[in-house]
Amino acid sequence: MAALNFRRSCRGPISRPSLGKLVLMGAVSACISFLLIFAALPDSKWEHTPIGLLDDIWPETKRMPVATPLMPLLGRVACTGPRGLLLSQSPDDELRSETLDIPYPTPFVGSYSELGLDQSWMTAEGRYGPYGYGDEDTTVHNRTRVDWDKVDWANLQNECFDRNANRFPQSATRMTNEQRFRLRNQSTVPELRSWEDFTPTRRTAIVVRSYDGYRYTPEDMYNLRSLVVEAGLRTGGEYTVMLLVDIRGADTNIFASKEAYREAFERAQIPPEFQSIALLWDEALLRSWYPDIGEYRTEFQVFQPMQLLALHYPEFDHYWQLEMDMRFLGDAGQYLDSLSAFARAEPRKQALERSTFQYMPSRFPSYAAFASAVDSAARQSSHVWGPLRIRDIAPIGPIPPVRSSKSDDFAWGVGEDADVVTTSFCTDVRAPTTAWVYKGWSGGFSSDVPRFFCPPAIMRASRTLLLAIHEAQMVHGMRVPSEATLPSFALWHGLKLSYPPHPLFMKQQGTEEGEERINAWYRGGPANSTDGIGPQDKRHPPGDGLTWWWESRWPREVLDSWFGKKEGELPFLLVRRGDQVFAPNVAMHPAKTQ
Repeated sequence: MAALNFRRSCRGPISRPSLGKLVLMGAVSACISFLLIFAALPDSKWEHTPIGLLDDIWPETKRMPVATPLMPLLGRVACTGPRGLLLSQSPDDELRSETLDIPYPTPFVGSYSELGLDQSWMTAEGRYGPYGYGDEDTTVHNRTRVDWDKVDWANLQNECFDRNANRFPQSATRMTNEQRFRLRNQSTVPELRSWEDFTPTRRTAIVVRSYDGYRYTPEDMYNLRSLVVEAGLRTGGEYTVMLLVDIRGADTNIFASKEAYREAFERAQIPPEFQSIALLWDEALLRSWYPDIGEYRTEFQVFQPMQLLALHYPEFDHYWQLEMDMRFLGDAGQYLDSLSAFARAEPRKQALERSTFQYMPSRFPSYAAFASAVDSAARQSSHVWGPLRIRDIAPIGPIPPVRSSKSDDFAWGVGEDADVVTTSFCTDVRAPTTAWVYKGWSGGFSSDVPRFFCPPAIMRASRTLLLAIHEAQMVHGMRVPSEATLPSFALWHGLKLSYPPHPLFMKQQGTEEGEERINAWYRGGPANSTDGIGPQDKRHPPGDGLTWWWESRWPREVLDSWFGKKEGELPFLLVRRGDQVFAPNVAMHPAKTQ
């Protein structure tokens, strides 16, 4: 209706002579030109070259400047650990890795060398001994015991930041643990914030998702403690770990009063040591901020709490969303550092194309060879150069430094932090062979917009991206399912995306069945792609035997064997030496304890 009315306003009377007539004719011409430009905006086609139409239609939108490479931070200053000693002077707080006289396993997907990851071997005690594993076995465990209920992780993390404050920009501040979330009509923070409102802090929040009534097993406790020490403390305050707890139920309203929040906090049964880093949220909070979305279940809007976290706790440049059922079998801080460093070093050119394929060492001798194959499949061009233009989004990302991606020698974006870091490959939602249960779910757009999903929803997002999504959802009701939210909005806004090739193993590796499965996942690779956007056939085998895939059951089997809970033949990933079982440095998901 708005477009129809606009056309009517362009058809005013033209019978008056003289200057008025000429002015009116000029106005009519301008109206027609505007309509033609708007009609010319791409809807579902890929853009190979920038066309600048959005700058004409939304001239008031301020675009981010082209980022300059980030300078390294000063050296990390040692912090105090849970035993009350500086971590640099406390052997009992150290992980114990050993060298074995066997070849390190080759991943099905990803690479240790390309990512710069340590090829460590650890027993369960070597990995989790600093965090309480084996406390009851004095014959194996000879570390100082900790009264964990008396540990205040928020205080330790803030003390660590204070010791390292001169390493960060002045805009960086310690994390205060007061409750800042408020219902929209009670909030004291600006409803909308943008990239212009903040300067970099060079800090990242690690947000671990939990829920009320979660039964925190000893394994869960080891995992959470290791995250805080290895990422929050050993990195000199570059990360802050927090626990984001969902108070479930459509009828809850924990923000109705301070008493309601306090009662919900008590019911959530959060272990004492983690209460100082815990934040609660509920569906009523999401409904108050995003009334037009209508669907708030995690499979649809898992990032809405993260969006509100960026709005209310903006002291971080980036926010990792992790889950309780993931594990790092090596140093968690080093692992996250490696993902971040790879994403920072990756160019923007063909970042989308590379993210739609899996780098398999059995098919490519190096990541450079893989990237070259993708470049050939994409015909030396980039499907997205700047924003992936849709009619509904005024992009905030920078204007490319050169007009055509073919004129860029993979230089733009190198040294720039990625706005979204995925932990698995991405797929074109609208491709005919894409089999995704949420394929048809979206809303708030004028048409069927191009979008990508990258399961699982364990990703890192920049504050810039989360605040842009917050505005699109709160003001315009734009929505896509959880696994498509970060990558799609990043592409529409012209923000940087990266999929670092972290190691991934398959249960059937080394067998005839395993080779068949590898071929089925590979699907011909870049050479079998007509457009450079993923394999031609988007279908793939089940992921139940992978170390990193939303439906996999194998991580639990591997961990149970490693912890000695399961007898019998060991999974090929594990190695027995005498009475000890060693595991390689790998991230696993899901490894459910309940």
